[in-house]
Amino acid sequence: MSDVTAMTGLEATEDLVRRLAAAVRAASLYSCAHPLVERNADRLATACNRLLEKTGTLVVGLIGDELVVNDARLPKAAAVLTGFLRELREREIEKVTLFYGVTREEIAAFIEALADRASGPLPERLVQRGVRRITAGRIAVEDAAPQTGIAAARQVYRTATQTAESLWDAARAGEKPDPACARKLVNSLARAIADDRTAVMTLTALKKYDDYTFTHMVNVAVLTMAQARALNISGPLLHEFGIAGLMHDVGKVRTPPGLLNKSGALTRDEFAIVKRHVIDGAHLLRRTPEMPILASVVAFEHHLKQDLSGYPESLGPRKLNLCTMLVTIADVYDALRTNRPYRGGLASERVRSIMAERESGAFDRRLLKRFVTLVGLFPAGNLVRLNTGEIAVVTREHPGDPFRPQVKILVDARGDRLETPEVVNTWERDERGEYPWAVVEAVDPDEWGLDPIEHL
Repeated sequence: MSDVTAMTGLEATEDLVRRLAAAVRAASLYSCAHPLVERNADRLATACNRLLEKTGTLVVGLIGDELVVNDARLPKAAAVLTGFLRELREREIEKVTLFYGVTREEIAAFIEALADRASGPLPERLVQRGVRRITAGRIAVEDAAPQTGIAAARQVYRTATQTAESLWDAARAGEKPDPACARKLVNSLARAIADDRTAVMTLTALKKYDDYTFTHMVNVAVLTMAQARALNISGPLLHEFGIAGLMHDVGKVRTPPGLLNKSGALTRDEFAIVKRHVIDGAHLLRRTPEMPILASVVAFEHHLKQDLSGYPESLGPRKLNLCTMLVTIADVYDALRTNRPYRGGLASERVRSIMAERESGAFDRRLLKRFVTLVGLFPAGNLVRLNTGEIAVVTREHPGDPFRPQVKILVDARGDRLETPEVVNTWERDERGEYPWAVVEAVDPDEWGLDPIEHL
């Protein structure tokens, strides 16, 4: 039998599908306890998880008469898969998705369910059998969306916030948040970051607070994974960092909403109640089967601060987890720049200034500097005032000079909206060798009634 680790990517994906087809064929001929069926399930589970360690998800799609695994089309030479293609088509299955962490038991249940043609719809039976890391069904219209750009990122972001809401609601109702659901959300964000990091990071700058809880969950996950990628963290560990960022505040489901949204200062007793969310979150995540242990660690530590002057208090000497340090930076940054019922969001440059003032005690100095470099001085999507008095949205950063981005001018110096916005590169000089445009400061989009994202 071939060794998956020694294969090229295309060979490994074709080998995986061949194993899947062989397993389904054997299950249709023999009982689930037959040695051949069990052996096929074992080999398929091994092949799946070796690939999933690299990709996070495996999507086997049926497009016409071709099979596609993730982005790789299997060659026409794979004619031995004809029966498997016919099986999928007759069952009206266009896509099978396997997620990192899928167990041998889930794979065996999936094979048995796919081979059993006498029962009801496959997706429903997978749910009934407790299979959470394998889904099957039709390819949705949104799967054909563009892979890059602000439109694609907005779609991923919208879906992510909706999924975050379902995770939160489950925890608030006393249920355990679904790790498979969280992993699927993080996988989609990780792919979006890899495809177009700037577009996804831009969406995290939205200042709404009507669904702050869920956008904050997604924003912290995105900002944490972006930092981790910059530190060359990848694969399953990157996804665990994303889940930890996503679930860091889940303990607040036990905090009275009135305290979370109070417009005035909290009393000592009220603050003591709020501080309980780090312990509640750690307990909830630790009791959730298959939730990464890293998530409960970060939920417990994310308010400790670098010098341990935060809470929970009196823990004694300890070294914070790297993921905790990244989540803490992302958490504070996103909270300060976002509108809340009790205060308006701050401009990015003001947020950076505040975080720098807290640097010595709250954050790791080197990680904070890396973060500032990552998000940029004037990130794409920021509304800025130019030296000409014009108002513009930053559309692209200059890799060599963070002070001189590309901008799209939306409002002229008199305060009138432009019918046709003008794109200018503030790094370009005029014929006299001078810079006609320069960014003076960031401004609040709400003051101008503008949504910068619409102009990207």
